[in-house]
Amino acid sequence: MIRRSQLLALGTVGLLSLVGCSSPDQASKPAVVDSAQQASTDAAKDAAGAAKDTAMAPMTGGTNELRSVVTNTKTAVESGDFAQAKEEFGKFEGSWSKVEDGIKTASPDAYTAIETNVDNVKSALDAAQPDKAKVMDALAALDSSITTAKP
Repeated sequence: MIRRSQLLALGTVGLLSLVGCSSPDQASKPAVVDSAQQASTDAAKDAAGAAKDTAMAPMTGGTNELRSVVTNTKTAVESGDFAQAKEEFGKFEGSWSKVEDGIKTASPDAYTAIETNVDNVKSALDAAQPDKAKVMDALAALDSSITTAKP
């Protein structure tokens, strides 16, 4: 009984294969695509492109966000408000976590530079008496390493 079912299933698949290509020319002729099908295909391609752009946006926007944090921190340091500078720079980690993996993959050298420069900024800000020039130099180096990153 089981053997008969297997043969029946195999025969059905074979018959459907033959019926699917009923004429020898059909397999070599291009399919006729109506405008509705073409529009649907074009819409799917556009959606795929938009999805790719959307996936890249967080990384690009993220580097802009990182640079914004650095700029705000610089402004606070320039005014001598190191408490505000620490608060501003505290926002860096949240922004960095959004783009870190993408930068690590796409720009390993920039990733390493950013990590090193983040540590330098933290160290300069955490000093008992932060040195304005040292903090500004560390922030400038960080900003430069962010600029070279390719997410």
